[in-house]
Amino acid sequence: MRKSILQTILVLIIIFCQFSLYAEGGEALEPITITVQKGETLSLISERHLSDPKRWPELLKHNKIPNPDLIKPGLSLVVPVFLRKAVVGVTEFVMGQVEWNGTGGKGPWVPLKLGQELHPNDQIKTSGKGKTDVHINNVGMVRILTNSHFEVKGEDKKGGPVTVALFRGSLDAKVTKSNPPTTEHKFNIVSPSSTAGVRGTEFRVELDEKLSSTISCFEGVVDVAAQGKTVELKQGMATFVEKGKSPVQPYKIPEAPRIREE
Repeated sequence: MRKSILQTILVLIIIFCQFSLYAEGGEALEPITITVQKGETLSLISERHLSDPKRWPELLKHNKIPNPDLIKPGLSLVVPVFLRKAVVGVTEFVMGQVEWNGTGGKGPWVPLKLGQELHPNDQIKTSGKGKTDVHINNVGMVRILTNSHFEVKGEDKKGGPVTVALFRGSLDAKVTKSNPPTTEHKFNIVSPSSTAGVRGTEFRVELDEKLSSTISCFEGVVDVAAQGKTVELKQGMATFVEKGKSPVQPYKIPEAPRIREE
């Protein structure tokens, strides 16, 4: 009797895990196989790939590796679904010099690959003529333009808006419109000088050398907030936010370009 109850509980746990092991946006995760590169440590691998880096003993156990000292270049490791980070998005286009960091900027930077999965706190840098298009689950496309530094933060809470950060440079975004329309933000872009909340639109965020921001709305609506003040941008309007100050009154832009996918 006790054995039957335990088996039933185990089955329920497995079913629960199957429902919960999904990336943000409802896309199922799958196990991945990684190859240890020169200079990579178990700590770095855990930071890049595990939802909780402290669970590295489970990674070793799953791969039947008895000793952390056996983690050496060329070794293949399978990262099971129950240990993986959630997937927030994926790269759809990469041109020029673009680098990725999967440890929140703490570890080494490596070239960004087409089809690279992006997780919470992953960062991207573009140099020279480099740029990349990133598909964010349940949001749309974000184009990180040249000489920019960007971070995917993910959802603050389940079902809440996805947040990204722009530390330097500029980005374009083409956010899928909500159906039916809603006044709730589905996407937030934070920068050193402002926060842009988006309802479904095409827009641009640009930072100057002093990290002041210009936000331009090409279609839809963007709410720009800083220093306790919020202004609403509609199609063909922009605002400027000097770092440490409130947004200026929205003004018309000469032309509202359309963001085309590469």
